[in-house]
Amino acid sequence: MDKKRQIQFNLNNFLLALSYPLDAIENHYYNTDLIHSKKIAFIALKLAKEFNYEEKYLSDICSYSLIHNIALKQTNKKGKEYCLLGEEYIKSFPFLTNEEDIIKYHCEHYDGSGTFGLKGDEIPLFSQFIAFVDIIDTQFNLSTKDISNREKIIDFVKKNELVLFSSDIVECFMEFSEVESFWLDLQNEQEMLTFIFSSLFDYTQALDFEQILSMTTIFYKMMDGESNLLENCEKVADFYNFDHKDKQTFLIAASLTNIGKFFVPQKLVEKSTVLEPNEHKKIKAYPYYTNKTLSNVIGFADINTWASRIQEFVDGSGYPYCLESKDLSLKDRLLCVINIYSSLTSQKKYRDAFSKDEAIKVLESFAHNGKIDKAIAKDFNKIFL
Repeated sequence: MDKKRQIQFNLNNFLLALSYPLDAIENHYYNTDLIHSKKIAFIALKLAKEFNYEEKYLSDICSYSLIHNIALKQTNKKGKEYCLLGEEYIKSFPFLTNEEDIIKYHCEHYDGSGTFGLKGDEIPLFSQFIAFVDIIDTQFNLSTKDISNREKIIDFVKKNELVLFSSDIVECFMEFSEVESFWLDLQNEQEMLTFIFSSLFDYTQALDFEQILSMTTIFYKMMDGESNLLENCEKVADFYNFDHKDKQTFLIAASLTNIGKFFVPQKLVEKSTVLEPNEHKKIKAYPYYTNKTLSNVIGFADINTWASRIQEFVDGSGYPYCLESKDLSLKDRLLCVINIYSSLTSQKKYRDAFSKDEAIKVLESFAHNGKIDKAIAKDFNKIFL
């Protein structure tokens, strides 16, 4: 592996971490919980083992399960657009097998009454696995401790054999449901994770930084597709003559800075007027959730640090950690200033975009008040002429 151009990357590890913010979005629209995708991965892996899939296929069914709802932030509901956009998004993900259209067809029903009207064996088996768990958990919540809920689930599955689900999948689930530990594991995230990790071979790969950036940019566009943050980060990195690794990891961090906003109530993120003080306090927590998410990704320590410090000022008045200048690296400081400049020069629902000159004046004011580095503010005058 060329450490100057590549990073060791495990797709399942990355998606297990990112499943939290994605499930936060699904929770908003469908009231599922924050381990919804892990439950899909857990049961889908059990099904795949019963169907005698090889190791690399197990790895991919886990990944597809964890990323099944990747397009929901954009579409707000499940349907054709949701399925097609999800399939488009995952084209840059490093799956191990040549399975096709798994996400596209994960909202199909066995009798042909689903989104695209595919019937029976026309539906990819991986898609059937995901659909099976997604439907049940959305309707009943598989993690509920209420014993009567289990009976409702089993009755629902039986009634929908050859309607929503295949006989083979129903038969496997009936076998699972007879074992008490199956239901108890569904109530315990750690037990599900133990099973998931024990089921998967470690398919860690050396990926180019550009490949990682291609994936992470999807999450950046989900939250604020109109922002020019990434473009501005690239200009700044070039101005400071970052080497290839520093520039690419800096851009990856920038692309993930807003991942914590997935946990913020969507009505606040999408609000078209200026936030009230209490609302602003709620949204100020988002870098904390960015940190909680990215801290679980192996090899992302520096990326996580830069991404989660985007709102920290050198005078200690930033959030959520109130860090001071001695705690903030050059990249921390740069990303904070780029974020301010990019926000000012972007059109908002509640105001027009600032001109470059107006934005620079705001930065100069921030520097004068000790919130950002004066040297960086001065450099921005040169970078964004």
